[in-house]
Amino acid sequence: MSRHVISEAQSDVSTVLVGRAMDDAVVASVAELAPQRVAVMCQPSTYGLAESYAAMLATAGFEATGYTLPDGEEAKQIAVVEEVYRYLNSQSFTRSDVIVGVGGGALTDVAGFVGGTYLRGIRAIYVPTTLLGAVDAAIGGKTGVNVDGKNLAGVFRHPESVVIDIDTLERLPLQQRIEGAAEAIKTGFIADMTIVEAFERDGIDVDLALVVDRSVAVKVAVVNEDFTEHGRRAILNYGHTVGHAIETSTGRSHGTSVAIGMVAAGAAAAHLLGFDGQERQTAVLERVGLPLAAPEAKRESVRALMALDKKRDAGGLRMVLLRDFARPEVVAVDDATVEAGLQAVGLA
Repeated sequence: MSRHVISEAQSDVSTVLVGRAMDDAVVASVAELAPQRVAVMCQPSTYGLAESYAAMLATAGFEATGYTLPDGEEAKQIAVVEEVYRYLNSQSFTRSDVIVGVGGGALTDVAGFVGGTYLRGIRAIYVPTTLLGAVDAAIGGKTGVNVDGKNLAGVFRHPESVVIDIDTLERLPLQQRIEGAAEAIKTGFIADMTIVEAFERDGIDVDLALVVDRSVAVKVAVVNEDFTEHGRRAILNYGHTVGHAIETSTGRSHGTSVAIGMVAAGAAAAHLLGFDGQERQTAVLERVGLPLAAPEAKRESVRALMALDKKRDAGGLRMVLLRDFARPEVVAVDDATVEAGLQAVGLA
């Protein structure tokens, strides 16, 4: 089992555990916090696993109950968050108690948002059950719900710990592994080409233990440098400016949308910075079965949603672009650069 530590300050430390057969690690992570009550939050697709954790926690002496949220992005609504608050009220939760979020990236986003805001902050533990959640959403203390645009309401709040079970990830359906691969490959493009090379060599049958551990290490290093995204952390949004807009406007999954967004970012980088890695980038995305275009998206809708991107500033739209692999930059982009990106993904 590997252990990564995110430290915002001496009093705010989050531990990421990556290994196999991690049930005991989940129980031990809760036990370290010594709560009275534990709410195990899950989705319909993770209900069985969450029920198993609740039973183990009850056996260990905790008052453990479960709460099921909608699947996917349907969970990331203010109305759903309010329902969770009322449930915690009904269970007499206090600041000494703990939320355990078991599910994909949307579930951990909501669990973290609730943890960061209920009673002005209660503790949370994440158990990501998707590859996308394990390498991205569950790591780094970003939480969020959707208000018009993607993740426009949220707080920065570290979970106490994140427990990642490689055995669980290896049992995922093929499409979920493909979608999660997009975020792992993104991490490779911006910081660690060993990850990219692994996907180039083995495709979607890549060694997940290697990919997850190295992806987590990259994200932890970036977050430790810039927790609240005032600078370098923005590089983790490579592919997300166009990707989030496509996701919101078309209903495509996050992973496939980010893959398309990276194709757009590659073309934009070639236009503005002379990036010459477009062919290699698209080849590895295609190698794992990810899409390269979104012809069904409406160009006007995508442009309007891009204008809401969180990286915008007083000067206008900014994007994460690559000057070279592992050399990302956050740069202001003009209309010609944006158009180059959109044309590359079928949105001329």
